[in-house]
Order: sequence, then C-alpha cells, then structure tokens
Amino acid sequence: MKPPTASPLTYFPAYAGLFASLVLAAACNSFLDIQYGTFGFEMLLWAVAFGLTLRLGWRAQGHVSDAGRQGQKMVLILGLIVTVIVFGPLWGFPRAGLAILATLQAAQNCVTVSRRQLHMGLLVSLIMVLFAASHYRADWTMLFYLVPYITAVVFTLVAEQINSRVQDVSRESLGAGSTRGQWAAIVAATTTILLGGALFYAITPQVTWYNLFWKYGQPGNIGSQGNAPGSGQTSSGQGGGGSAGGDQAEYRDQIMRRGGLTLQDMREAARRKGMPRWQSSAIDHLADLAESVEVALTPIRIGLDELWNDFKKWLDEHRQEIALSLLILIVLSLLVAAWRLLREARPGLWLFAHLDYLRLGILKHHAPGNRGAIQYYAAMQRLLDLHGLDRLPKVNTREYLARVYRTHAHLSREAKDLTQVFENARYGDEPVSPSELIQMRERYRRMFHNVDSIDTACG
Repeated sequence: MKPPTASPLTYFPAYAGLFASLVLAAACNSFLDIQYGTFGFEMLLWAVAFGLTLRLGWRAQGHVSDAGRQGQKMVLILGLIVTVIVFGPLWGFPRAGLAILATLQAAQNCVTVSRRQLHMGLLVSLIMVLFAASHYRADWTMLFYLVPYITAVVFTLVAEQINSRVQDVSRESLGAGSTRGQWAAIVAATTTILLGGALFYAITPQVTWYNLFWKYGQPGNIGSQGNAPGSGQTSSGQGGGGSAGGDQAEYRDQIMRRGGLTLQDMREAARRKGMPRWQSSAIDHLADLAESVEVALTPIRIGLDELWNDFKKWLDEHRQEIALSLLILIVLSLLVAAWRLLREARPGLWLFAHLDYLRLGILKHHAPGNRGAIQYYAAMQRLLDLHGLDRLPKVNTREYLARVYRTHAHLSREAKDLTQVFENARYGDEPVSPSELIQMRERYRRMFHNVDSIDTACG
C-alpha cells in the first residue's frame, strides 16, 4: 500500500456517476452503428469493463493498491490485443481511436483513487460524447443518451463537491462525519442545475440548419462517393464506403427536405434497424403524444388565428382613430412627465428665491423696522427650502434652527443671527433698528453665496 493521495476519493456516488457517464459516452458512440445490430453487445462489453475496473478503484479507498496496478496492466494488454484484432480492422481511424481512448480510461479506472483522476475520467467521457455528437450519423435520437449523460456528469460533480465539503467540515470540527442528508442534497442540487440549464437553453436562440445554410452555403456532394470520413476502410465491418457515402447523401437530402421534426420522422426512427425496443417504444409513445396534443390544439390554434385575423382587420378599419389615440396618449405622457419634472425642480420657488436676493440683497428694497426683519427671515426660509431644508408648519423657529445646525453647520452663525433678529421683531417690544437690518442683509447675502456648499452638504 502507498500513502493516501492528496485528495483521496472514497465516495461511492461519485464512482457510480463516473460509471454512468462513461457507459453513456460509450453508448453515444455505439449508437452511431446501431443499424448493424451490435449495440446491445457493445453496451454490455463496455458496462462490464467500466464496472469491474471502477470497482477496483473504489475498493482501494483512496490508496493505489497492488490489485489496482495489476488490473491496470491486464486491461492495457487486453485492450491492445482487442484494438489490433478487432477495433482497427472493424472501424478504422478515428473511430478506432475512440475505442483505444475508452480502453485507456478503463485501465485508468483501476487506479482512480483521487478527485483529480475523477475529473480526468469525466473529461475523457466528454471527448467521446463530442466525437459522437459531431458525427454525420448523429441525429435527434441520440438525445436518449445525451440527456442522461449530462445528468450523470452533473450528478457526479455535485456528489464530489458535497462530499468534499462534508469532509472539510468534519475535519474542522474534529468529528467523525455523517452521510445523512447527502443524497437529498445531491438530488436537489442536480435537479436545480439541470432545470436552470434547461431554462437558459430554452430562452437563448439556437443555431438552425437554415441559419447554417444561409451563412456557409448549401451542402455539396463531397463525401457522396467513397468512404465516409472517419469510417476507415469499412463501415463497422458491415458495409463498404459506398454505403457510407449513400448514408451521407440520404442524410443531406433529409436536411434539405424538411426544417423540423415531423411525426412521420419519429415513427420512421422508431422502426430503424437495430433500435432497442425500449427506445423504439418510447419514440412511438412520444409520437402518439405529440399527435394527440396536435389534434387537441388544432381547434384552439384555428380559433386564435381567426381572432388574430379579426384583430388585424379591425386595426385596418380604425387606423386613423388608433393613430389619433396614440398621439393623444403621447401628449398626455409628455404633460405628466413635464408636471413631475416641474414638481421636482420647483421653478416657482427658484424664481421667488432669486427675486428675494435681487430685491433684498442687491437693491436693498425692504420694508422698515420689524416688517423688514420678517422679510429677510422669510427669504432665508425660501432659500433653504429650495435646497432641501423646508420648514414644516408646526415647527417653531428654535426647532428649525436646530435642524439647520444638524444639516448645515457651516451656516449656523448666519441662521442664528437672522433667527434672533426675527424673534425680537416678532415677539419683542422694541422695533428693529436700521443697523440690524443691514446685518441681516449681510448674513442673508453670505448664505445665498454659499448655496453650493448647501447642496454639497445635502448630497
């Protein structure tokens, strides 16, 4: 036994997810030759190979065991023999290269004892799936294996991350750890991620065949004669290159003939040679369900079309009235917006505040005595109100002055002097002298000149 790896992997759901991902990736590649009737045998072969090798890795419990290394050597030797005798002559390259890659991954499974090796296994499965999905024989029926593959990959990554987090918490708390609730957390997280991905896929525009044809031109006759790309000398040992070229031509004709999936296409796919019974039955049920939905929705669709046509006819008949109504609505919207803008800007208050400064601060046109003091104090209130410091009706002069202290301390002296003279004029026995009015004028002018400072303090 060797010491544990840096990030040992001992969680069974992670191994189970890796097994499902590899088997489904192999299924996507085997599905390309489903018409030759070897799909079931190939699936059984890869399932046994991946299952036995991953069992060795899981039983090692985070250690690279001697049994794992011996199993790795045996799988490598057996895989080399099978590649030379079966895969190479049967498929040719690059299809045989994918089989070699799967064999190497099966050998690596024997010593998969760390999270890094788990991620590498998922990466290998992704390469296999990308190769299968980009093949010219791949069509919508491969979704029966692609969707479960995506689910298996997400499940594996979520299981590994949750188990890693549980181990970290257990290690920090010096506890033995617990697996309670992990399955529920894994299922919930996997479901959430898949639903979010499906929603994002549904709301984003996808590339269509018409888009590709418009951008890159129509498909030509390249590949219609001779071997299909990547099929080797023969096509899975069952047919020659001419058959592969014919498949390409037929596939291209199908693309040009239709723009979407029809019920006839679904039923023809269900009767395809070599199709598994469960998949054929599922496709038939989907076709029946789609047909039932289409029959049920036909009256609704017809009714909606009639309503839409009537609505367009009504629009044509009342075009001028609608245009006039829209114009009136636009004018009303502009008026409402202007009213809200004026209420926010308060141009009347701005005008009165500047007229006060012109009349009292520059022209010195104020009433004598107590009336002049009241005028200066009212001008101060309008100036402060313009810049966000309004005086409520029930607030007395002292409370208003305290508010000025809190919000505009740099104007506290001027506000105090103006308030004091105003109180003497309002409640005192002696009239306000001309010198006091001159002082009020200077205090008011200083406050008006510091209006920018008032705005800064309010902001």
